[in-house]
Amino acid sequence: MLCFFSILSCSHYNEYGRKRVNFNLERIKPNSDPKAFTIIDTTKLYKKVAMVTPENIRPEFAKVRLEYLKFYNNGRVGKFDSIDFDIIESFNPKNAESYLYQYKNNELVVQIYFTHVQCGQCFIKERLKKVSNDTIQLLSDGYIDTYVAVDIPKSF
Repeated sequence: MLCFFSILSCSHYNEYGRKRVNFNLERIKPNSDPKAFTIIDTTKLYKKVAMVTPENIRPEFAKVRLEYLKFYNNGRVGKFDSIDFDIIESFNPKNAESYLYQYKNNELVVQIYFTHVQCGQCFIKERLKKVSNDTIQLLSDGYIDTYVAVDIPKSF
């Protein structure tokens, strides 16, 4: 019973059903270096347009899902999978999965949180690389996710 409650207390869901992490295990500190803003633009959304996977991955895992990243000034990243550009409430950060980013040692790192049957609650760090003025890539273990900057509606 004690084990069940300790596992349950490690994470929770917000009112939108998005998972939030309650503990600081292996978390990076939110960004405080202004050099990060030479790579990312906090006034834009980044839409996922391509995904390259390692050679041994099954093709059905390589499908690009509609996904957006939004970087905030406080070192947080929101991953949205259900944005409707006509509904301002869909831009609410509580509708996103919450990650952290940090610029350190000349590198921008995004720390992603997820749950997995083998590791339980997992944190992975993905390097973020600027490809052009409006294109970034997240790199991790042979995966390359490409995102293109999209303007946020003025009403946001």
